Amino acid sequence: MPDEEKTEPATPKRRQEAREEGRVAKSIELNTAFLILTSIIFFYFNADKVATSLKESLIYFFSLASNFEINLDSVFFLFKTSFDLMLKILLPFFIVMIIISFFVNVIQVGFHITPKVLEIKFDKINPVNGLKNLFSLRSFGELIKSLLKAGVMTYILWIFIKHNIPVWLEVSGQPTNVVFLTLLKSAFLIVIYILIFIVFVAILDYLFQRYTFEKSIMMTKQEVKDEYKQMEGDPKVKQKIRSMQMEMARRRMMEEAKKADVVITNPTHYAVALKYDSNSMTAPKVVAKGINLIAEKIKQIAKENDIPIVEKPELARELYMKVNIDKEIPEELYKAVAEILAYVYRLKRAS
Repeated sequence: MPDEEKTEPATPKRRQEAREEGRVAKSIELNTAFLILTSIIFFYFNADKVATSLKESLIYFFSLASNFEINLDSVFFLFKTSFDLMLKILLPFFIVMIIISFFVNVIQVGFHITPKVLEIKFDKINPVNGLKNLFSLRSFGELIKSLLKAGVMTYILWIFIKHNIPVWLEVSGQPTNVVFLTLLKSAFLIVIYILIFIVFVAILDYLFQRYTFEKSIMMTKQEVKDEYKQMEGDPKVKQKIRSMQMEMARRRMMEEAKKADVVITNPTHYAVALKYDSNSMTAPKVVAKGINLIAEKIKQIAKENDIPIVEKPELARELYMKVNIDKEIPEELYKAVAEILAYVYRLKRAS
């Protein structure tokens, strides 16, 4: 029997399971685009500061050249000093890049810690599986995508250089600072052009990743049915459903209590709200009932809506015990209830 086709959108439970396994719709290209954009913005606003630091560093190293002796200590000193200076210059940049990378990931998939991703899975380090993944259709697709990106960016670079050669030749005889400024502007422009291309690729890649992710978590009709049955059998889910149903029923009952003709109480523990319409009912109907806190709530609603409250302890208990909500009272209670309704109607006429 052939496998059933996956035609149903993933349920919230399936999505949560995929998320816990670290499977989410995420585009690396989008990360790359944001990081390049951040780099441009950072160096645009900090170019003077970075240039000054580099200049001071070069002056410092050239000042050491006159009395520099090559030995193990001096090489170690040179390496350490160079590292400290580069760290001082680039540390703010790296901190900004880490923060941006974190927020881009959060924007794409939200903040969620997935311990399952950190679990050691031997099938992932299996050489055979590794070779299969290396030569899989997905890997081939990624290779083609990388080659196309490299080809397009090389073409953009070539076109840019071709159109700017005359400009560079014109400034070749100019002072050094003019040449440097022209080259710097050219480098900035080419980075902008490449960034536009990468942003375009990132948007397409993100849409594609969303599409493939949604396809990968789709379910068969049978899987949806099985999951629903499993959730139905969960005592916690059942309890939650029952609680929600009871709350909804209570709210409906309280709304109906506002339409009652009279509320009969005992008076401290029981409250039963009755309504009678001679055109649509053969007998008065119980529209709300309750004990203790619910009884107090029914009485409060009665007061707020000018509904008469009549204290009849025995009748209130009998109505509560014998009549369900939205049901008409039994024949043996007709006389007692009729007397109360007659009293209520006299009060209304008098008012």
